Amino acid sequence: MRKSVSFGGLLVLALLCGLWASRASAQAVYGSIAGTVTDPQGAAVVGAKVIVRDQNKGTSTETTTNESGNYSVTHLVPDAYTVRIEAQGFKGTEAKDVIVNVDTS
Repeated sequence: MRKSVSFGGLLVLALLCGLWASRASAQAVYGSIAGTVTDPQGAAVVGAKVIVRDQNKGTSTETTTNESGNYSVTHLVPDAYTVRIEAQGFKGTEAKDVIVNVDTS
């Protein structure tokens, strides 16, 4: 009788440890950069080209702004980035040393 209680307790403990371990493995390892591109009067700039370049690795990702002037670049490895924005009829602008951290935007 005592062996069955001990075995049952160990089985429950093992199941709980297994459930806890599966949750711990789902940790985020990426961050993102998001923003809104507007003109000097505050109107959204639609279709602006946004280039996000990793300053240490030299890799880059491009996207364009939507109808609200918003953009988002996801799944970025934590690092320092340069964000360059270009749009027809506007002078380009660049922001250096944009720091991306894990699970942040």
